[in-house]
Amino acid sequence: MKQYFLKIKKMLIFIFAALIFAACSNEETVVNTEDRLISTFYNNAISDTTGHINITDSAIVNGVVKLSFNIGNSNNKIEQGDSVNFYYIGAILNSTDISNYMNSANVFTTNIDSIAVKYSLAGMTGKDVEKGIAGKNYYIKGLDTGLTMMNEHENALILFPSQLAYGSNTVGAVPANSPLIFKIIITKIKKN
Repeated sequence: MKQYFLKIKKMLIFIFAALIFAACSNEETVVNTEDRLISTFYNNAISDTTGHINITDSAIVNGVVKLSFNIGNSNNKIEQGDSVNFYYIGAILNSTDISNYMNSANVFTTNIDSIAVKYSLAGMTGKDVEKGIAGKNYYIKGLDTGLTMMNEHENALILFPSQLAYGSNTVGAVPANSPLIFKIIITKIKKN
């Protein structure tokens, strides 16, 4: 009887180890796929000669990519804890196509009325400029980090992997393991 329980125990340990390995392998695959998608989008945007996207500056901090259209007032950089006012469009990054990075299939949030109407985002109209605190976990981690990379009056794209967003959770229209891209326009900073 003791040998029987020993065999069952060994079998359960083996199954548990196999499940952990499979979960780790799957997580690694997701991370690698998202990293390739973000990296390819970044390279396509930086090297764009078609005029679809005119990047003037870029930065990468802790896995968050910033691609600036206009760097704004570089003498007034957002720091952790600063109050910020900004407009945003959030989308699922599901393509490396820089000519169509925000479309009706992937835009899921905004505070710009015309964009909410254009993409039929129920409940998004009537919003105004977003007012929040940068770098203090007020937003999802990727967006929070991205804001602290920006300047007053800057217009940029912020890209980040799902680990810095919703991870393996499905949230609203955002499927699990989805890297995100936000178009951000900073309108005002108040130093705190």
